[in-house]
Amino acid sequence: MEHLEIMQQLEFSPVKQVRKKLIASENMVAELVCYEPGQATVPHLHPRQDEIFHVIAGKGTIVVGEEMVPVSVGSVVFGPLGVRHGIRADAGDRLALMFIKGPGSTVVPVPPSPLE
Repeated sequence: MEHLEIMQQLEFSPVKQVRKKLIASENMVAELVCYEPGQATVPHLHPRQDEIFHVIAGKGTIVVGEEMVPVSVGSVVFGPLGVRHGIRADAGDRLALMFIKGPGSTVVPVPPSPLE
């Protein structure tokens, strides 16, 4: 068994978002990513992984496919395999979210989205 207090894992940097692997197995991985206001993750897709995002602090926008979803604490967003997605913290807010994806870890860059 593994146990973490996720709020104790939060870490922010003005240089770029901070990403931390929390728990991993052969079948899935849970990571934490923390953004200062305006920071973003470049849109990308996973050809063999579904991904679930759970917002634990702040506000931002998650793009999945062509849909832009405003998110805040408690929001959960599903990103199916093969569909591009990106994340941006709002200009006036930090954003922290946990994402869980499985299986494995494969990323394919894609063309720009509305977040860029």
